[in-house]
Amino acid sequence: MQAKAFNSQIFLEILCNFAFTSLIIYLLKSGNYLFYVTPRMEPYLIFSAILSTIWAFAGLRRLFKPQHLIRSAHCFVLVIPVLFLLLPHSTLNVTDVAAGYAGAGAFVQNSAGSSTPKQSPSTDPNSGYSSDSYSDTKDDGENTSSLPIAESPYDQGIPEGLDEENKKITIGADDFYPWIIEIYSNIDKYEGYTITMTGFVFMDQEYLSENEFVPARLAMVCCAADLAPMGILCKYDKVSELESEQWVTVEGVLHKGQYNGQDEPQVTVTKITPAEEVRGYIFPY
Repeated sequence: MQAKAFNSQIFLEILCNFAFTSLIIYLLKSGNYLFYVTPRMEPYLIFSAILSTIWAFAGLRRLFKPQHLIRSAHCFVLVIPVLFLLLPHSTLNVTDVAAGYAGAGAFVQNSAGSSTPKQSPSTDPNSGYSSDSYSDTKDDGENTSSLPIAESPYDQGIPEGLDEENKKITIGADDFYPWIIEIYSNIDKYEGYTITMTGFVFMDQEYLSENEFVPARLAMVCCAADLAPMGILCKYDKVSELESEQWVTVEGVLHKGQYNGQDEPQVTVTKITPAEEVRGYIFPY
């Protein structure tokens, strides 16, 4: 009885599909997929893993069917991304993004109208400063090479850190985005409040004056390609003494300012101190 011919092309396709599925599962379980996309993309990744697994098992029926012409170039469609995703990765920083000040109300309207998003790990963007587009994340402390996962942003309530009696707002790392939305949505309510917030120094000579900077966090709306700095514009006479991208805690007084003819909250800085980096991206939607 003649043995069935082994189909090397189908075998390679099966291996590629299983490798792709294994990688997706690893990225989901480790949280490292948040280096590339937002948490709302998780269902699509799960669907991709399931579909890839089905294709792999479907190929088993053809594994011993003879095939005259063996082709394998199409397998690189999966092999190449798998190899790239296996390389060591870390969060981006502001030098990796094409930054520009987008203005205070860039994302407030969309954010307030969207459902409560899930905050997740962080990385850095490659887009301009958008004062209202991100949500916070914190390091889980288990693996410094993976993205930290945080709570979701805007929840239609007042975030923690409000001291109405003393007119103070202390923005914690996990409440960065909710407070940005709250303050932008109620500028008059918080005018004159003392605010404390932590972010990296973002300066943009094209859009900001010499005495202006933004203590920013990187926000991701869809994927790493749209990362952008987000925060509240600050007025500070000693901006020249700051280093771009250094992490600082800023204390100052909130007031209503204008940017490109539109009202926005701004901060007159009274104190700046060095701060530790807050890992993780902000996911607004």
